[in-house]
Amino acid sequence: MAETNPAEAGQRGALQVRDKVVDRIAAHAAATTPGVVQHSSGLGRVSGRDLPRTETTVAGGHVRARVHIAVAWPRSLPEVTAAVRSNVTEQLHNLAGLTVDAVDVAVATVVHQTTSSDTPSAQ
Repeated sequence: MAETNPAEAGQRGALQVRDKVVDRIAAHAAATTPGVVQHSSGLGRVSGRDLPRTETTVAGGHVRARVHIAVAWPRSLPEVTAAVRSNVTEQLHNLAGLTVDAVDVAVATVVHQTTSSDTPSAQ
């Protein structure tokens, strides 16, 4: 049996990830970050502008993302936005193989949550 040498990584082919997929990866990463809540209101429901919402720009294996989120009250905004930035960066790199140049996070609204899982427990 003849021995075969696997081709170098650059010679095996290329991965092409569509922009819409990059948007969805970023949105899912943001949505699964603790403190971020799904939110839509008024015209947002009609226009499909639910939160979290993402805008990404991909060029040459690099990506820049802008993420708009709703944060559950009384979460720390700096902590939640840092976690979103980290989560989006990690997921875009791991799942799409992209180099993340920047992730800008904008808090569009703060939402008061009334469910027991979002409120501190009484002791």
